[in-house]
Amino acid sequence: MTNNIYIKYITLIPVYVLIQTLILDEILFAGYINPFVYIILIINLPIKIKKWFLITYAFLLGIMLDFTNSTLGFHSTATVLIGFLKPLISRFSIPHNTLGDLDIIDINKIGIKSYLTYSATLIITHNICLFYIEYLSFDFNILMKTIASSLVTLIIIIITQLLIQKRK
Repeated sequence: MTNNIYIKYITLIPVYVLIQTLILDEILFAGYINPFVYIILIINLPIKIKKWFLITYAFLLGIMLDFTNSTLGFHSTATVLIGFLKPLISRFSIPHNTLGDLDIIDINKIGIKSYLTYSATLIITHNICLFYIEYLSFDFNILMKTIASSLVTLIIIIITQLLIQKRK
C-alpha cells in the first residue's frame, strides 16, 4: 500500500469534517433527519488497507467530529465500529476478485447492487450505534430517525459517487 493513499485520506478528513459540521449538521430534513456523509471516507477506503490504519483512521475521523460537535465520543465510537466491521461486511457484499489491493471501493468497480448492499450495511450500523449512544434507548422514533437518516445518507453518498465518477 503506497503512502499516497494514506496521505490522500488523511488530508480528506478536515474537508469532510467541515462539510459535515458547517453544512449538513445545520440542515435537519423534516426536522430530525441528519445525513452523515463523512462516513464515505471509511466506506471507500481500499479493501486491503492495513487494519491498524483503518481503525486509527476511523477513530481520528470520529474524534474530530466529536470535537467540533461536542459529542463526547459518539461519532468516534460509531466510526470505529464500522471500521472494525468493514472487512467482514465487504467479504459478504463485494464480489470476490473485483478489486485490486489499492483500488478504492466505488460503484463502477463493484457494481451498484454490491455498493448499495455494502454501503447501506455500514451506514445503518453507524447510525444505529450513533443514535443509541446519543439517546441511550432505542424506540420507534429513534428507529424512524435511523432509517430516514440512513436513507438520506445513502442517497447523498451515491450522488457523491456518481459526481466523482463523472469528473474522472
